[in-house]
Amino acid sequence: MDYTQLNTNQREEMYAEIGIASIDELFDVIPSEIQCVEGLDLMPALSELELQRALSEMASHNHGAHDMTCFMGCGAYDHFYPALIDQLTNRAEFLTSYTPYQAEASQGSLQAFFEFQTQIARLTGLDIANASLYDGATAVAEAALLAINSTRRKEVLVASTLQPEYIAVLRTVLSDLDITITVLESTDGKIAPSTVEANMSDEVAGVIVQSPNIWGVIEDWDGCFSEAHKTLKTAAIAVFNPIACGVLKTPGECSADIAAGEGQPLGNPLNLGGPYLGLLAAKESYIRKMPGRLVGMTNDEDGRRVFCLTLQTREQHIRGAKATSNVCTNQGLMALRASIFMTALGSDGIREIATQCWNKAHYLAQEITKLDGWELIFDGDFFNEFTVKCPCDVTKVVDFCKSRGVLCGVAAAGRRMHGLSQGNELIIAVTEKRTKHEIDTLVDLFGEVAP
Repeated sequence: MDYTQLNTNQREEMYAEIGIASIDELFDVIPSEIQCVEGLDLMPALSELELQRALSEMASHNHGAHDMTCFMGCGAYDHFYPALIDQLTNRAEFLTSYTPYQAEASQGSLQAFFEFQTQIARLTGLDIANASLYDGATAVAEAALLAINSTRRKEVLVASTLQPEYIAVLRTVLSDLDITITVLESTDGKIAPSTVEANMSDEVAGVIVQSPNIWGVIEDWDGCFSEAHKTLKTAAIAVFNPIACGVLKTPGECSADIAAGEGQPLGNPLNLGGPYLGLLAAKESYIRKMPGRLVGMTNDEDGRRVFCLTLQTREQHIRGAKATSNVCTNQGLMALRASIFMTALGSDGIREIATQCWNKAHYLAQEITKLDGWELIFDGDFFNEFTVKCPCDVTKVVDFCKSRGVLCGVAAAGRRMHGLSQGNELIIAVTEKRTKHEIDTLVDLFGEVAP
């Protein structure tokens, strides 16, 4: 549809209809001292050629995983994605189609999301999955709300080893509800089942444990969820890494009731922090209160297989204040990318990626601990991420490696970690993209910065 500016007569008609003399009256509520009166201080207009040169020069100052060796993680990982993902998702029928909301959504989009739901359910070992959420943090918050709405209880137990940004979002989402968030303190980098047991009560709606956790340590889901299930109706909520499911026990195999996670590793590039993809799966008993929408498969009157939206009546656009979810959209294009990624690789491919991540991470950890003064913080098992204690200021380590073209990891004391640590811990992630040469180079850099 072409966009046509309003002309003067049309504006005058609108002013008269709502009873104002000019558009400025609409902004009278804004204090005059913060109104922009003099106009914006913008650079002079440029020709197309000049603009392209200026933007290219500005973009050349950006550096990240696209032109540096990346060992950063903590929820966002530098994986390899086949070129066919971009080729398919850039097709106009996918790239411009609106997220399924109405019944008239195209059969192609609906089928893609049905396949996505099926793949996530199989990946997690659970019965159902929805058509995606915004990102890992909001998926965790929706998982907590799902447990609260299902049990009508007022307390959530949250592992202190959960990604700090997820905890921050969870606090924000639950801030206006009469809900208590109890943080479970860790022992040697993970949550002991006895800690869960000590905090259980008939008021606990759910127990949230992430594995591998923020330190990279693999949690005892079996033990923690066993304690959670000793209290009737309490939901065991697993926060998972989808790639790790290729070699580790899935949430379903560990008796989780609900699984939430970040889908960025499934075909979605780092891309300056987003957009990403929220994953949510659960046992079938939670289907009626599952947030977002679910796509179902049926037959039309001619017996042909067709796809349709089902169970969206709990959303606010239909039920208003009685809705159990305020999710207004999903990451449709990101979910499509994830589905193509999982289809292209299959279970064997994901297992191979996970195996390479495991082996390369353990090789790097082994080589780092050969350096004087460098040591692993925790003794527990890890997947592709682990934490080391630096023998000098961690900021110095990060800056030195960055100057040599290597993003060496995430400082646990950094601002995005929300006070996770005050020490010199460095969280390092290794994916299948990292070569032996790159890994050995990182070890050499650590040796240089703290000889």
